[in-house]
Amino acid sequence: MEDKKNRQDGVEEDRKIIIDELLDNIHEIETVNAQDGSDLLHGELSPEEGDRIWNRVLAKMGTEKNEKAQIRTVNRTKRRAPKKRLLAAAVATVFIFVTSAWAAEVFEWDKRIANYLGINTGNSAKLAESGMLVGASAEQKGVTIKAVQTLGDAHNMYVLFDVTSPEGTRIAPNSGFEMIYLKVDGATSLGYSCDFLPDESENDNRAAMLLTMSANKDINDKKINLRFKDLRHYMGAEKGYVTDVEGIWELEWKLDYKDSSLKYPVDQKLTVNGETVNVDVVEISPIAVNVKISGDYIKEYDSVPPDPEAGDLIQITAVTLKDGTVLTQKDSSGWGTSTEGDEYKISMQMKKLIDQEQVESITLDDTLISLRRK
Repeated sequence: MEDKKNRQDGVEEDRKIIIDELLDNIHEIETVNAQDGSDLLHGELSPEEGDRIWNRVLAKMGTEKNEKAQIRTVNRTKRRAPKKRLLAAAVATVFIFVTSAWAAEVFEWDKRIANYLGINTGNSAKLAESGMLVGASAEQKGVTIKAVQTLGDAHNMYVLFDVTSPEGTRIAPNSGFEMIYLKVDGATSLGYSCDFLPDESENDNRAAMLLTMSANKDINDKKINLRFKDLRHYMGAEKGYVTDVEGIWELEWKLDYKDSSLKYPVDQKLTVNGETVNVDVVEISPIAVNVKISGDYIKEYDSVPPDPEAGDLIQITAVTLKDGTVLTQKDSSGWGTSTEGDEYKISMQMKKLIDQEQVESITLDDTLISLRRK
């Protein structure tokens, strides 16, 4: 299984590989005076040699129209030049072309996840580093599930899937999977949901799903495993669910994107159930608000079996923007909490993207937590 890299360090590594190969190509055609130990490169690169180098570059970048590229290969000169300088000139020319070509390769958001979250021309470039093109897929009895794209931060993620059935069949309205199992390396507590998105055409063999998840540990750079069991659709209260295709679809890949969260060290006291805890850190990403709280009372609270009627110990009740807009739990697609030792974590995913720079404060229960970068 092959992950497509979109982060900057991946791009730089690809460039390095290409430049190293070009240096090897140039080295093959250099003529060094072995008798006197001269490090001079004699003569010039022939048109054939230059074309061979460029064809290697274009082939590496997946370009099929090599012969149509109207690009000069190397600044050909007849004067005798120092080897290192000529090598640098050749590599500089190549590097300019490669850099320009990669700059034109812009991360493109799938319109379905873009429409759902509100990704537009104003924020798409800023979000690109937090996205990932996946490509992992699984097939059972002609039905294929493919992970298309993700948008994530340290603890939360949206994953877009394509579901395709054989030609001539259709994926019924109100479809879903009977069970979905999710595992991320290192995470001990996970919350997730997965739903089919509204379909423009309910009579074709294609559909899309969007999974929302949160974890109590950092998920980036970790392996994720998903298993989908039995594709079915809902026939109404009288007939209930009807299974269309039985089977297990299993997908696995390594998460690889940049967490763009803004981190606010808070260190503010909070009273809960008459006890004092400490709000340590608030993290704001475009898709979620994450809060870490600690204190001895957290461990005491966790040692007692939870009351199903009591609800969460602490909740994010509001996110206030600098323009006065107040986002509440109605603006959230879901939230979750986890307790481990004396630490309590809250994650609230948003239905629409938020501009991190515009968040002024959050409210935990009825306590205002102002956010200031230190």
